[in-house]
Amino acid sequence: MYKLQSLRALIESAVPSLKTNPENLIVMATAGRAVSTMAGGLSFEYAYDIAVTVLDYAGHADALFVPVLAWVRVHQPDLLDNPGAQARGIEFKVEPLNTAAVDIGISIPVTERAIVKPAPAHPTRFDIDHPHEPCHPGGQCLPEHWELWLKDQKLAEWDLPLPPERDRFDL
Repeated sequence: MYKLQSLRALIESAVPSLKTNPENLIVMATAGRAVSTMAGGLSFEYAYDIAVTVLDYAGHADALFVPVLAWVRVHQPDLLDNPGAQARGIEFKVEPLNTAAVDIGISIPVTERAIVKPAPAHPTRFDIDHPHEPCHPGGQCLPEHWELWLKDQKLAEWDLPLPPERDRFDL
């Protein structure tokens, strides 16, 4: 599932404390299902929640949430512009550990399409493709570099690349 690795890479690169302590970041799929209508083939959609857990976090909450929202804008834009999806949207819980640090849990509902087609000239073979999200209307669909500042302090910095299709699933 592309979106798991993509979100983890973004958070790890954007949040300075997670660059040096990546073991404090857990990203996994929960509550997943494969949805298919059987309308003309074996194509389906993964629908699952991404559970992000940040352990022992002492940074500014904005340094975590703004990159996540920027990622959602590219990879799951319906969560931001669909009133029905906004109602469930991005949920989070915070557990204070002491006066300086917290554990933060974030839940993001996502979908990923899987297009399954018969292979040409092979009656028993299928090819599968995982297309990226379509460009949001009005969006530029270009790689972006972001910086987050609070007054004169840089909280986070990250890139939102739009990878070529052939590189999206290399593990």
